[in-house]
Amino acid sequence: MSLVAESPGSALLSAVVDGLSDDGVEEGLRQLGRLSARVEARRAEFIAEADRRGIPGRKGFSSTTAWLVALSGDPGAVCRSRLGVAVSLRGMPETRAAFAAGVVSESRVRLLAQAKELAPSQFASDEACLVAQAKAMPSCRFPEVLAEWRRNTDPEAAEANTERVFARRALHASPAWSGMLHLTGDLDPEGGGVVLAALRCLSEPAALDPQDGRTPAQCRADALVEICRRHLDGNPQSGSSRPHLTVTVPWEAVQKGSGLVDTEIGPISAQAARRMACDASVSRMVVREGGVPVEAGQARRVIPPALRRALELRDKGCTHPGCEVPARWCDGHHIVHWADGGKTELANLRLLCRTHHRRTHHHPYPQRR
Repeated sequence: MSLVAESPGSALLSAVVDGLSDDGVEEGLRQLGRLSARVEARRAEFIAEADRRGIPGRKGFSSTTAWLVALSGDPGAVCRSRLGVAVSLRGMPETRAAFAAGVVSESRVRLLAQAKELAPSQFASDEACLVAQAKAMPSCRFPEVLAEWRRNTDPEAAEANTERVFARRALHASPAWSGMLHLTGDLDPEGGGVVLAALRCLSEPAALDPQDGRTPAQCRADALVEICRRHLDGNPQSGSSRPHLTVTVPWEAVQKGSGLVDTEIGPISAQAARRMACDASVSRMVVREGGVPVEAGQARRVIPPALRRALELRDKGCTHPGCEVPARWCDGHHIVHWADGGKTELANLRLLCRTHHRRTHHHPYPQRR
């Protein structure tokens, strides 16, 4: 049987977008949302049928997820989620019908599938009501509705389920091809609350500052890095020697401040390497062709502890105008970089918070005393 047929959305897909009115664009997006849900519902049917028949195994694959990855080219996490929804829909007739009609999106179907997994028998009784709410509720409210339903359905089971939720906590960190570090994961409510409180403590004041040009998402990203930096700077288990991030930097990059420097995660700018070297332990390593080390020098702290204390006593905190970050959370910055011949002495040093230290290496600011 041929599956090629005229799609009910073919006119929408072939429409010239820049020729539509504002209302036409808005209506087109609504129709595309419904069409997308119908396509995903149909895909779920095909996946469920392939899994039921055992097609992946007959094709030589170890799992249906592996088969989907090979067939679609999508990441394993995406294919695993699709399979989970497809299998769950077998016992969700109301949800399946609404999904196929395009009136409930795939994201809400996933939430409904999770609810079914937590309380199968009660979900079967309440499915029609929950689907009706999935159609009507704003996206931000629907998870709250499901959480309340879960608590009211079986309070004892809901309490016991907190242990299962805790067991599902996970954090994945993987370097991406672009040089970024990709973070994904889930935290239980207690752990998640701790993380959110810490991120808000550092990110919200910056996000409310009209002079701060970072987006809220960038503020949260910087806050996470800052929390980790503060841990490394003050880890009580490390004794007198603080833990350090090791970055191998060609000497030419430190001197010139141009080009890229490779790290274990991805490339950083040579200017960033100079900034990191402002207040860090630096070791000399001589390598021959092929990167084989032939000589290593002793590590030295660019700003010795006694000089650091004097710097903190003088500057009190970040020297960028208007910044109130305290001294213990600031970097020591060489006004004239030591790689350019600047001396590591009080007159050539100033405290800068991590944000303003980064900016200063590209756009120097006036110094405050």
